Amino acid sequence: MSEKPIEIVIIGAGFSGLMTAYHLIKQTKSPLTIHIINDKATFGKGPAYSTPALKHLLNVPAAKMSAMHDDPNHFLDWAHKQPAYKTINRDILGKTFLPRQLYGNYITSIWEEALKTKREDTQIDIIYDTAVNIDHAHGKYTITLKSHAPVNADYAILATGHEAPSNPPIPNEAYYNSPTYIKNPWLIDVTKLIKPDQNILILGNGLTMVDTVISIMDSGFKGQIHTLSPTGFSVLAHRHNHLEYKDLVNEIKEPYRLDELFIIGHKHFRMLHKIGISAEPIVDSLRPLTQKIWRSWSHQEKETFLRDIKSIWNKIRHRIAPHMYDYVQRLRLTGRLVMHKAKLLDIKEDSKGIIVHYLSKHTQTEKTLNVGLVVNCTGPQTDIAKSEDVFLQNLQAKGMIQADSLHIGMDVTDHWTLIDAQGQENPTLYTIGGNLRGLLWETTAIPELKSQTAMLAAKILSNKGHQL
Repeated sequence: MSEKPIEIVIIGAGFSGLMTAYHLIKQTKSPLTIHIINDKATFGKGPAYSTPALKHLLNVPAAKMSAMHDDPNHFLDWAHKQPAYKTINRDILGKTFLPRQLYGNYITSIWEEALKTKREDTQIDIIYDTAVNIDHAHGKYTITLKSHAPVNADYAILATGHEAPSNPPIPNEAYYNSPTYIKNPWLIDVTKLIKPDQNILILGNGLTMVDTVISIMDSGFKGQIHTLSPTGFSVLAHRHNHLEYKDLVNEIKEPYRLDELFIIGHKHFRMLHKIGISAEPIVDSLRPLTQKIWRSWSHQEKETFLRDIKSIWNKIRHRIAPHMYDYVQRLRLTGRLVMHKAKLLDIKEDSKGIIVHYLSKHTQTEKTLNVGLVVNCTGPQTDIAKSEDVFLQNLQAKGMIQADSLHIGMDVTDHWTLIDAQGQENPTLYTIGGNLRGLLWETTAIPELKSQTAMLAAKILSNKGHQL
């Protein structure tokens, strides 16, 4: 009698979902059926790597962007073979910030190779659709889809990626139904809604803001872009020519108490500042230990970090290519880009356009701004209890998933299975990527995700124990 294939459904086919499928294909030694559910436009790439704009660059040099946990040069080797880059010195290319579109093509090439070399008894079922619900009965999952027939599976993986941004709180909430408001710039082409004779306001001053500014300027926009955020400009460039700093890591010892780490870290910041080096190499040096440090902290320490340190950490940790940073600064110097350190008070709309009311942090006075379009670049919502995704709402309503205690991801076990509203583990329902933020904190970048995808595939295929 032939062996019955294991059926696995993966909901979401960005990097995490597709690379988990890749490793399942590569690691399986038994019959296997994989159902992958995702819309067609972003299949295999997610919103970030689906961008057509060549100026939307990776925020990490090519040498550090391998998708393979056991082959650190995989992306660099692939990129160096591409016609546009094969004549460039390989070492220089490794230090270059390449287009995200190219990286999307790289993931596609990996997937195509996996399909060509898979076992004959491995079946891949790609469904271009949206999951809206899950039911679990008699050891099987039934996934309800928006347009297609339901899908059944033994295991389910939620690789749902980033949530849409939340609407900033304002009295006039009706404005958020206006066609002049773009809630998620990754889902709508901002350039098609631009009015050439009116200025634009971007809410948020981080990495998504930079991408949106680049897209708008590349469209030939001649007006002025304003940005508004309580923290002001929140982007740094990669500097110091990839300097490695090990003194902090060599000094800190377990247990990693937050207050002690802060004191020691501040000491190293001061030492480097004296010789003109900023904090980036220190933060980078902690990268291999970040998950271990986070998991060692108490709940109170994690809350303190999120409240008092997170914004500073994220600013230093997530940086952009130096020449794109210079581009943004040139726009500021020429007056094309105006950044407001301010609190949003309200947005109103009349026949003449949009009136934005805000409180300037510099002058502590209320001001107004007239624009023709408002774009929300405040970053993804991380509290799934506030999710506007129908699929996640339905899973929460029936108690299959819940937010973690910090409300920055999903409540999971140490081996990434979901914990339901009654505090019980579902041993065949997994998640990956940003949904593990409460457990791991650092879990959204390629260096972490490439290892996660390989480990998750191995766990499901072995189905022995729970220790990843």
